[in-house]
Amino acid sequence: MQLTIEIPDQLARQLETERDHLAEIIARGLRRTWSASSALRREVVSFLARRPSGEEILAFRPSEHATARAQELLRRNQDGSLTPAEEAELDEMCEVDRFVTLIKTEVQALRSAAA
Repeated sequence: MQLTIEIPDQLARQLETERDHLAEIIARGLRRTWSASSALRREVVSFLARRPSGEEILAFRPSEHATARAQELLRRNQDGSLTPAEEAELDEMCEVDRFVTLIKTEVQALRSAAA
């Protein structure tokens, strides 16, 4: 099937280098929307709901279970043996990791500014 869409020029420039992977990019994006929440996302939401202090945020680490699951998904991703649902789960875990890193960076910046 051929599909024609209009996208902003900046996005078109970004996609130009990924021309051979467009179908995969679209498929992965669609799967993400339907993915079940990862254990890591649930852990982070539960942690943040407890209203942790800045020190607790900086000390936050995922559980052994979430870490082991991430390692397993990363290993299977290298092997090319992930199912579509597992690809979506790994993508979600990466997004959550970036989100937690941003929060920790902000906490650290606030602590530095107050010092």
